[in-house]
Amino acid sequence: MDRYAELAVAKQSFEALLAMADPADVESWNPSDAQRITYVNLAERTVAGLRQFERLEQQQFFREGRVQSFVPESLLTFLREEIKPQLPHVKAALDHLDPDGKFIREFLYEPTDGNTAGHSIRATFDQGLDQVYQLLDRNSDWEGRGGFQPEAVGEFLDSRLVNFEPDAWLARAREITPIRTSRSNVELPMHLRIRLEELYRAYVFGLWVSVLGLCRSIMEYAIVDNAHKFKITRQNPPDRSGRQQDKKLSHLIEELAESLPLLRKPMESLRDQGNKYLHPKNTDMSKESLLRRQIEAKQALITLLQVVEDLYRAPKLV
Repeated sequence: MDRYAELAVAKQSFEALLAMADPADVESWNPSDAQRITYVNLAERTVAGLRQFERLEQQQFFREGRVQSFVPESLLTFLREEIKPQLPHVKAALDHLDPDGKFIREFLYEPTDGNTAGHSIRATFDQGLDQVYQLLDRNSDWEGRGGFQPEAVGEFLDSRLVNFEPDAWLARAREITPIRTSRSNVELPMHLRIRLEELYRAYVFGLWVSVLGLCRSIMEYAIVDNAHKFKITRQNPPDRSGRQQDKKLSHLIEELAESLPLLRKPMESLRDQGNKYLHPKNTDMSKESLLRRQIEAKQALITLLQVVEDLYRAPKLV
């Protein structure tokens, strides 16, 4: 299947839907039965096309591990600036116009939360280990036990250090998306791709402090890599001895926000969250703060993707 075709269908359906009524205003709309049926069909095609695009993109991302994905500019603009902000309204409109279909829509379209993952994958490993023990019992004369090491596997599966949770790992892997860019001939720098790979793996395996620190680091790399587009220099003017020092991240954010004011708050949030966990004060180390790490790490990852995509999509100042 072509994921771009799926997104194009969602775009076409959404535009037709808007021509009938804004999703945010549906509760005050009085459609005829025919209009209601048409609107529900268009809304469902919009949501289904978006989810299918995301599913196909995620499958390729999971299989290939490429942290950058090309999406044509018109479709990327639709994805980021139109349907994503409006998606809650579209879902609310569907629930208002077709309440009987709410359950099946939640079953079909809502993603699995990493916190509510089941145990079927872990159970598969456990069952496989039991099968290996039975195989060895039936073949006790095998030299070197056939190369199997079930005791070591058992220790690995039960290790508190490893915290083997493959169901949660897979659920979290399905939550993340690559960096989307609209120019196929522009590749993210290697140093940025390497750090993004580390970030994604840290998120999948639940290393929340690492996620928060890497988000700050990757944002700084992306800012420095794009500074020239906004006529920003990486270093301060020379001091009296002629030495130049790199600008602090806060200084770079301040200068960049003059050209991209909508990014000021997201960039400051990533900086502050990273600093909070990498350089904690005593007041930051409460139990409640530690328990918030996963929530804040997930939000930081979402914010970082927005910032990096915006930086690389932004045109060069003339």
